[in-house]
Amino acid sequence: MRLVKWSAVVALSALTLAGCTSGTGGNPTPATTTAASKTSTSATSAPSERPKNIKVDGLDPCKALTANDQKQLGTVVTQAEQSDVVEGAKTPACTFLTGPGASKVYSYAVHLVTSKGIDYWNSSGNLDIAEKKVSGFPAKQVTFKGTSSVDCSVAVDVADGQQLFVQFLPIGRDTTQDTMCQNAAKGAELALATLQTLK
Repeated sequence: MRLVKWSAVVALSALTLAGCTSGTGGNPTPATTTAASKTSTSATSAPSERPKNIKVDGLDPCKALTANDQKQLGTVVTQAEQSDVVEGAKTPACTFLTGPGASKVYSYAVHLVTSKGIDYWNSSGNLDIAEKKVSGFPAKQVTFKGTSSVDCSVAVDVADGQQLFVQFLPIGRDTTQDTMCQNAAKGAELALATLQTLK
């Protein structure tokens, strides 16, 4: 991901984020599976328990968090981009960053995935996947295996074959894994509420 480079620290953030979304160097994607196994997984998936459908086709991920949402999260800088969070498909995304002079530097990346639902994460590869609920919607918490200092993401089932994917990325090692995951879930909760007002 290419980000606005307003300081050396945010430049480091850009490099770190690039590793998380480019498909190499830590991209949070599941292990490669055969087309047959993907078809089988999709065909046997249980019906979703989501309380409603939120189709995200054509929505602007940079509008997924309002000014008030960003105030709650402590972010002030936004950067629109195309991410590779789902292998083989470009996904509209927006990164929300803390501003210059912030005591802690971190970001929330909001991805509106229309090519794969949250079952995509069932083949976890180098990831740990935990079942969650966000505002009543089925979700999966996604973290890297063997580390507690990188990031945490939450994938929310918003519609058939679609997901809201929110990643919390701290810069520095003073944020616990639990806090990262709480922050990712909070970002997803706020984005879910806002996305329902955009259509």
